[in-house]
Amino acid sequence: MTSPVRPLAAILGGAKVSGKLEVLETLVGKVDIIIIGGGMAFTFLKARGLSVGKSLVEDDLIDTAKRILDNAAKRGIEFLLPEDCVVADRFAADADCKTVSVNDIPSEWMALDVGPASTARFSDALKEAKTVIWNGPMGVFEMDRFAKGTFAFANVVAGLKNATTIIGGGDTDSAVRKAGVADKVSYISTGGGAFLELLEGKKLPGVEVLEQSGK
Repeated sequence: MTSPVRPLAAILGGAKVSGKLEVLETLVGKVDIIIIGGGMAFTFLKARGLSVGKSLVEDDLIDTAKRILDNAAKRGIEFLLPEDCVVADRFAADADCKTVSVNDIPSEWMALDVGPASTARFSDALKEAKTVIWNGPMGVFEMDRFAKGTFAFANVVAGLKNATTIIGGGDTDSAVRKAGVADKVSYISTGGGAFLELLEGKKLPGVEVLEQSGK
């Protein structure tokens, strides 16, 4: 993060914005591309004025999301959100589901995965990236019907031949292993929160000890 090979892309997914606010605000000042997926994307989409049905949204963070979007725009950061998503009528493995534009999410449905157009757009944005950091799945990959976006994206990241690809967090680790591409990424950390804190620039006691012993 201090002297990365650029373009540097950060991908953040998972359920909530709240656990990733500080790292997001830090990343806006350090990266060239930010891609947001998972449940946390819908707080940002709502901040942009979209109706997101019953998708997971942290309403108390709407203003914060707007500020992050504004800061990214001022800095010229490419800040990508999903264009389409897989919505379901309830949170269940056997729910009725369909793929819709993020502009057309039914009021009584919830988004549980990114759609194919989003994956294609994210993939295109990463083509020139030289360093990629990914934390958090693109959807509820634990349910097969809502795993396609995460697995497709795992294949995209694993297929970046000329980039250093770094994955952090237990869920993301599990996702790339289930997708069968764990051996094609540069580095996997099972640390989620600690991974994000390190990206923020925070001092981690365990890492400091290792650095000192290495000297």
